[in-house]
Amino acid sequence: MSFDNLNSNNSGTDKRVSLLFMVFLTVAASSAAVFIPFLNFAAFSFVPVPATLLVSLKRIKDAVICAVAGAAVFLFFNYVMAAVIFIIISGLAFGYRYFRLRKVKPYFMIGAVFLFFLAAVLLFFLINSAIIQKNYFSESVNFYNSYVNGIEKDPLIQNYRNFIVADESQFNDILDATRSFLNFLPKIIPGMLVLFFGFSSILNYVFTGIFMKKYSLELDLLPSFKEWDLPWAWCWGVIAGIILIIVPSFNTGNSMFFYAIGSNLLIVFGSVYLVLGLSVLWGIFERFNLKNSMKIIIIAAIFLFFGLFIFLPVLGLADIWINFRRLKRVQK
Repeated sequence: MSFDNLNSNNSGTDKRVSLLFMVFLTVAASSAAVFIPFLNFAAFSFVPVPATLLVSLKRIKDAVICAVAGAAVFLFFNYVMAAVIFIIISGLAFGYRYFRLRKVKPYFMIGAVFLFFLAAVLLFFLINSAIIQKNYFSESVNFYNSYVNGIEKDPLIQNYRNFIVADESQFNDILDATRSFLNFLPKIIPGMLVLFFGFSSILNYVFTGIFMKKYSLELDLLPSFKEWDLPWAWCWGVIAGIILIIVPSFNTGNSMFFYAIGSNLLIVFGSVYLVLGLSVLWGIFERFNLKNSMKIIIIAAIFLFFGLFIFLPVLGLADIWINFRRLKRVQK
């Protein structure tokens, strides 16, 4: 299937065929976001792309059809989520057109997409709260805590108990450790949301730029991955996270509060520097002219060997001062 018949001056048949193709891409991405683990954030970031391209080509009605088709998949969860997804697709489609015409810089556009994603999450909770006449977030947390506190009654846990060789006290110890972890999990939701939508925003911009380039639509592409860089001040996020993780060991007052904040900071900034470490490693590979297959094998080995991936954030942090890739940085 060619993209050449997307332009607005083509025949009605070509436009219908191209619309079907765009709808197919949107529905496929939405389905992957809903049903395929580990790829859902990449699929989610692609969902608005076909509608964005159609809006930029002034095919507004077709873009709305794409948005409706993509949102319909999320009806498997509930209609509120489907409505919010429709708002996300439509909002980003028109937002990209607005920013592109005003030649907004890539990082500002990515930041705007990120804030739009977070606003959509807030909207989801507000709409559900209005429907049930209660705080939907608090109700969800209470339901989750009730489940965790009574996790031993879960049929899956009871079936699992029959398959493991452990006495009652050992099994209770496993349950207590599991319950402790699950009780802490909601406290790192802010960091996980920032991480999910941060990477989704970057991928959404990359996917949109690739599609736009086909039609000579002006959207500045990000630098090559091997040249990605961060201002040195970002390292304070990692330092603050480490300090807040250590504080509870010296002061038991509000220890969980500090630990939760530190954990969220390390989740966000640790992941950022992990990606930067990958960029540094890719740049070093380029200097030694390694083949792409060899690069992928080495990176896969780093992630497969337990604990070895910690090397990547350290490499990203070290690059701030050592500049392994010899990047031309503006001194401030």
